Amino acid sequence: MHVGSWALFFETQAAAFAALTGLVFVALSINLKTILETPGTSGRAGEALVVLVEPVLLGLAGLVARQGTTALGAEWLVAGFVAWAAVTAIVARGWAALRHRPGHQVVIRVVGAEVSTLLVLVAGGLLAGGVADGLYWQAGAVAACLVVGITDAWVLLVEILR
Repeated sequence: MHVGSWALFFETQAAAFAALTGLVFVALSINLKTILETPGTSGRAGEALVVLVEPVLLGLAGLVARQGTTALGAEWLVAGFVAWAAVTAIVARGWAALRHRPGHQVVIRVVGAEVSTLLVLVAGGLLAGGVADGLYWQAGAVAACLVVGITDAWVLLVEILR
């Protein structure tokens, strides 16, 4: 399988997630005071930015001309590791506020954030190892990032005002 056959997917992915990232910045500017005053919410904003910017970077990396799957996999491994480390640090740092939430909310938040970034590491590892199916794992990672990013944006735009 050739990476070039995924060009339209990568282009759409990068554009869509760039637009969603912009919406999170709007949410931050509208509710900045409340976000900064509410324990754990600034971390949620950081998490939203990480899981929405990561697919932009992955998509742009996929658009580099004449790039093979091994090189793309290495790039995705780097991006995936940085995103995973950032999300993990955000969750760990906000644990004091998070642990007071209902158990199901904690599980959904932590599992969603971790899985969305870990799937990129799987995709990158497969591609770097010469397994082209890593491209499909990246598509799954993007879907997970979409769910987590939209959920985080909803919290920053709507739930924070309740």
